[in-house]
Amino acid sequence: MRRWSLAAAAISLAALLAIAAAPERVLVPIELGESRPLETVLGDTTLPTAQAVWLEMLRGATKQVDLEHFYLSRKAGEALDPVLDELGRAAARGVKVRLLLDRSMYRTYPQPAESLATLPGVSLRLVDYRRLAGGVQHAKFMIVDDKEAWLGSQNLDWRSLSHIHELGARVRLEPAARAIADVFETDWRAADTTQVPTPVDRKSARWPLEFSQYGERGRLWVSASPAKLDPPSVPWDRDVVVERVNGARRELVAQVLSYGVGGHGNTDSTLHRALLAAAARGVKVRLIVSDWVVGGRGEDDLRSLAAAPNVEVRISQVPEWSRGYIPFARVEHCKFMVVDGEWLWLGTSNWDPSYFFSSRNLAVTLHHKGLAERVRSVFETSWRAPSAAPLVAGTTLAKRVHSETPPPGATLYGE
Repeated sequence: MRRWSLAAAAISLAALLAIAAAPERVLVPIELGESRPLETVLGDTTLPTAQAVWLEMLRGATKQVDLEHFYLSRKAGEALDPVLDELGRAAARGVKVRLLLDRSMYRTYPQPAESLATLPGVSLRLVDYRRLAGGVQHAKFMIVDDKEAWLGSQNLDWRSLSHIHELGARVRLEPAARAIADVFETDWRAADTTQVPTPVDRKSARWPLEFSQYGERGRLWVSASPAKLDPPSVPWDRDVVVERVNGARRELVAQVLSYGVGGHGNTDSTLHRALLAAAARGVKVRLIVSDWVVGGRGEDDLRSLAAAPNVEVRISQVPEWSRGYIPFARVEHCKFMVVDGEWLWLGTSNWDPSYFFSSRNLAVTLHHKGLAERVRSVFETSWRAPSAAPLVAGTTLAKRVHSETPPPGATLYGE
């Protein structure tokens, strides 16, 4: 496993020339960023890639970069390496870098976090959300200079940038960035097991935040979970999602990796009942869920939802890559909801109660027609894709292998 050093952090002449030649994007308050699986039709190719957005944010950092992720996993020569190299460059020029990972997943992927933490200016902590709330640190976000933030479904994982469909957003509104920074600071301090975990709320924002983009005024809210470890001024994510479902008048489309009313010691049917109630009052509900749900406890819950009038569910089955099997990949991992073509919820939570009650997650909700419609078009592409199979009564879908071990007859990529 490669170890980063100050020498490796030096910017090459080729990199400088590439940066100079790259066209400069117009920076807007909210910028969507996407990861599109190779060899698929998924996603919107007019959106910047998450990798490009991350690199631009890191190159602009002057004081501090805080990253909070479920885990960190790299494969030599893959798409995450430029991001890790850019973190090394930031630290080398004096930017303070703090990396916070989930303790339980760190045991699975100890590298390259250990190597990154050897660089001067880089600090690493592990937070135990099983101890704190019974779950995991599942959020995926970054704050730069307390001025801008990124959050989305992408883990700090090479697969998340090339072999998984992901969606996130760069938020260039300082009050939102500061609120997200308070979530980070809460968890950074909670990683110290000698202290009583206490939510940090240093500069509470007044929601919603107003912004203007593409000639249209918009509003933004930040929300998080679990409620007991949220800064007091940050709303609980589950209630925000349910409120938007309850407010739907015509249409609701959503995409998540998993769905259910129970799991990991938590049971809560509030969101499930809200979706059924929306459909009952005439709202057209469409939901895309990854094939990871097939064969699990959430499949029955999803089938009961799909059986309701005005509800359609499709199961996404992203084909394997032609060059070999990739563990824990080739899925749609996005977590978003668009309501009535004008409301957008974009976050890190899947739709089973453990993500809202016991695990750290983060989201933004936007009232902005232009951004909502952009994400709705991403949904429509996935909905129409050949990899989307309708979940209807009387049909059985085969459970698919996503584990470390390839299915029979498959060859592991890179071996």
